[in-house]
Amino acid sequence: MGGSTAVAGNGATGGSAGGTAPGGAGGSGATGGMPAVAGGTSLGGAAPHGGSSGAAAGSGGHVAGAGGGLGGSGVGGQTHAGGQAGQVSNGGSSTGGVAGGTAGAGGAPPSNCVGKAWPTADPTVKGPFTITADKNVGPLAGYTPDPIYGDTQQRFNVYRPKDLATSGYCHPILVWANGHGDNPEQNPPLCVVDSAANKWCGTYPVLIEQLASHGFVVVASLSTTTSKGDPLPTIVGLNWLLEQSEDSTSPYYHHLDTAHIGALGHSEGGLSTCKAAADPRISAIGTISGTSTLSALHGPALFICGGQDTVVSCDSVAATYNTVKDQPAMMMDNLSADHGGWEYQNGAKGPDIFAMTAWFRVQLMGDTANRKYFYGSSCTLCTDSRVTVMRNSLMTQ
Repeated sequence: MGGSTAVAGNGATGGSAGGTAPGGAGGSGATGGMPAVAGGTSLGGAAPHGGSSGAAAGSGGHVAGAGGGLGGSGVGGQTHAGGQAGQVSNGGSSTGGVAGGTAGAGGAPPSNCVGKAWPTADPTVKGPFTITADKNVGPLAGYTPDPIYGDTQQRFNVYRPKDLATSGYCHPILVWANGHGDNPEQNPPLCVVDSAANKWCGTYPVLIEQLASHGFVVVASLSTTTSKGDPLPTIVGLNWLLEQSEDSTSPYYHHLDTAHIGALGHSEGGLSTCKAAADPRISAIGTISGTSTLSALHGPALFICGGQDTVVSCDSVAATYNTVKDQPAMMMDNLSADHGGWEYQNGAKGPDIFAMTAWFRVQLMGDTANRKYFYGSSCTLCTDSRVTVMRNSLMTQ
């Protein structure tokens, strides 16, 4: 795999096109949107990952992926031997996510990791783990031509606690999906944030590093068209990481809680996440400013939209949320956020970022103290003036 490279601190990487930069300064809006993905639909009116709050709104549009846009149909899931073992129920707990269930015909593979039970942690601050990133690892994956990398397929970055071998915990897996034309962090020379050149690639370090600092192992494709491919590039990365977890020469060997896997993504990555949700190994999902028709869902779902988003409307996100009846589901409208401005709302304390952190702590770590943000008759986010929420009946009990 090669050596691990330490990740830089939790500061945001550059500005976001049309978003709100740290300190309240308006970001510079792009003057031209990304070209439409083959088979996709351009959603004009805003720059990639940006919105109308910048100095100039983009005249092009952030584009949807395959399937006719953010309402495209999902894909069928894969079936895997070995059932979902030791699944944490809503409000339940597990000892380090150790397998404790009965293996079945589908679902997440049982975990061969044995570890301590996860304690609770505050999702609005950086987690207790020093993090590192294993960069450009795993197999080549992704649809070509790629908007950034052309005909060259890309590998993966894995963001994780540095001390996997000695932490004493079994670390849940998160599968990250980029927005169109974006990456988990800058990857020079092609993937950079350069407002003068209208380049906005590598905008997600605040969210991804926050999740890794809380103990998650985040496998992130470097493909910038994450909703296309069979299998999806994110699923290729998950398959590889699960193989690594059983390879005695790998740093991930028996340190991952393979029974607890979540998926999340932004914009086109939200569309990709809804497609990936059909995979029975994925037991919880979260999307930001992007959804797709769900063909199957195997656990709780959190859908986030931006009240000022002119690229993906809250109505379109609500349409997907409203289809979820048999799993706990919540939709959160971040009232002041445009398509990309959520990335720069006070770091880990920003509504989208701490909500995603708390959500996956609850669903994958059994952190019952953080249920208060989402569940019950008067959840914390229900009374947060920055957001409005909708919840199905399985969340209000």
